[in-house]
Amino acid sequence: KQAGTFGIMGTFSTFYSHHMATMEGGFVVTDNEELYHILLCLRAHGWTRNLPKDNLIAPKSDDWFSESFRFVLPGYNVRPVEMSGAIGIEQLKKLPNFLKHRRENAKLFSKYFANHPDFIMQKEIGSSSWFGFSLIIRPESKLKRADIIKLLEANNIEYRPIATGDFTQNEVIKYFDYEIHGELKNAKYLQENGFFVGNHQVDISKQIELFNKVVGGGSVAKPLTIAIYTSLQKVA
Repeated sequence: KQAGTFGIMGTFSTFYSHHMATMEGGFVVTDNEELYHILLCLRAHGWTRNLPKDNLIAPKSDDWFSESFRFVLPGYNVRPVEMSGAIGIEQLKKLPNFLKHRRENAKLFSKYFANHPDFIMQKEIGSSSWFGFSLIIRPESKLKRADIIKLLEANNIEYRPIATGDFTQNEVIKYFDYEIHGELKNAKYLQENGFFVGNHQVDISKQIELFNKVVGGGSVAKPLTIAIYTSLQKVA
């Protein structure tokens, strides 16, 4: 099933580097009217001003004066601005073509890394739109992530940890009431041995070719052989 078609709520980010962008921000989807009203209230200081009169959390009077600054929930100021909305509307029109390019980029990346002797890459289930390209060093490989990262930096190729890896290693975990089932051995392994590089909604075949030459073609063990590629563009 597609995200947003099941569960109580779904969240989407429209940060600059994501599938479609409003520079910052995101949105929440739900088919629950009460939750919808709660979210409208939370995003605007917790006041009733933007709620319909017969909402399901704090029915309003007809007195606009008293409803102007009537606060019924703890709230935030996270209302989208007009400019973000205008950008998002145009981005939404372009989304099908964005997805097309992301999938074409993925075909090239998979050609190089689907059966690589040193790396495990993500597997596609259904028709993915490929946010980026994740790689995990195989347990039997002699490669070290620190060495790979040095090569990526030397060639101006941006990279990130696999988000969020083993989340239980983040300090924020102390604020949550949680239980851990099992050893989380896979999460711990990718925390130490995984990384990803970006995809883009345009053709980045040249950048993928560069990445393959630096990392996939055996150059990790021969850093002097990759100097000629340093002038190429970054991976998006």
